[in-house]
Amino acid sequence: LVELLLDDLLDWSGWFLEERTLPPLNMTALGGDDMQAARYESGLDDSPMYDGHFFAVTDNKTGYGLMQMYDVGMASMVAMSDACLAELADAAGRADTAKVLRARSADARAKIAAHLWDEQSGIFVNRLATGRFRRRITPTSFYPMLSGIATVGRAESMLRGWLLNASRFCITPKGDFAGNDDTCYWGLPSVSADDPAFPPLGYWRGYVWGPMALLTYWGLSHEAYLDVPLVTTARAALCKQMGALFLTQWRAHRHVCENFSPWRNATECTGMRFYHWGALAGFIGLLDAGFYQRPRQEAAAFT
Repeated sequence: LVELLLDDLLDWSGWFLEERTLPPLNMTALGGDDMQAARYESGLDDSPMYDGHFFAVTDNKTGYGLMQMYDVGMASMVAMSDACLAELADAAGRADTAKVLRARSADARAKIAAHLWDEQSGIFVNRLATGRFRRRITPTSFYPMLSGIATVGRAESMLRGWLLNASRFCITPKGDFAGNDDTCYWGLPSVSADDPAFPPLGYWRGYVWGPMALLTYWGLSHEAYLDVPLVTTARAALCKQMGALFLTQWRAHRHVCENFSPWRNATECTGMRFYHWGALAGFIGLLDAGFYQRPRQEAAAFT
């Protein structure tokens, strides 16, 4: 299966590298035929991160262009993708390809670490090509942890200042909601609760999403942080709160929500009522408990 699909995956990866790299730092940016198309490419259609207009045509022949902003979430996922593709290339016996992919991933990781860490905010932040940080913080700012880009000190800064902060992402150290406001009760809203877009709420403007929970969980699970007590605490608390959120709708209605309200007294899904990725909010707890993925050494015995 790997041999069948690898070339197509490599073609996509190469295309993205060529078409979604923004100078002068040569890092990942979102693109399309206009600003809204570039927003859609993120998957976060109306996120406050992309409020305003900072798009420029880069190909006069096609009219396509790029947001003039280095995107920390997408850049982090591209770095992780290249590392994963390198493992597939190894499995297919293509050592030279794996070497190129690992070098690409390492280059992306180094650039994210060097250019997208905002010391003032204590977290990774999107940055305009002009050099100015765009301080509209969402869970995508935790995605550098997916590839171990954050040092332990930076990871702890992000968790203390943002994820475990009751005025921002509202995950409590024990996962018991203690001290959370009723408007950010369940935790991990799709934009920080202290952002001006949060009080009105909306699609990617405060609702809670299963895919964001999974990606944040994966970052907290990276081997670079396995012996960091604060990360272990945050990971367990995230699983506990997201699982409780999922079960409130499941037990009340047998609904698997496309997205969830962060409000304590919400009685129904905020999106579609039976949507596959909504289950990821509960699934991360199963992952953390070891019910889904065997340890590698155990799995090897079955191959």
